[in-house]
Amino acid sequence: MDQRYVKSAAGHDEIKTKARQLPRGARNLLLLIDAGKSGIEWVGLINGATEADLQHLITEGLVDAVVPAQPLSGVAALAQRRERTNAAVQQALAGRSYQELYDLLTHQAKERFGLIKGYKLVLEVERCPDVPSLQALALRFVDMAQETQGDAGARAMRVALGSQI
Repeated sequence: MDQRYVKSAAGHDEIKTKARQLPRGARNLLLLIDAGKSGIEWVGLINGATEADLQHLITEGLVDAVVPAQPLSGVAALAQRRERTNAAVQQALAGRSYQELYDLLTHQAKERFGLIKGYKLVLEVERCPDVPSLQALALRFVDMAQETQGDAGARAMRVALGSQI
């Protein structure tokens, strides 16, 4: 229980669908748990959550234990971080329709990149023929935000795209 946990794909699905009849403490724990604290710390922070609720989430496959990472070189760590954030953005965009992605990217282009650059990006959005093209462009938006606005801008862009990372 001193392990750190993150929501599994099944956990994210459960949050959206509420298909299981989870006890209130377990549901609240599932909503908030992330790798920032150990499972036992989350249990202590969430009113009504118990160790049994955490164990239930583990048993049901709604959370996964985080495996401690081995120290990486600076370049490898950055590459791994980028891979992880890109995967989170792709997961957040999965299942969205062409129109939803089109509207989202058009809005973000205008809001985050200014008049001229935003206009050019809106033209790129309009040239995207399908959902995978829009998803790839969304990842480029995150990279551009990183380059022009730093970590905070990239995080804000990821959040605007629906990512939790």
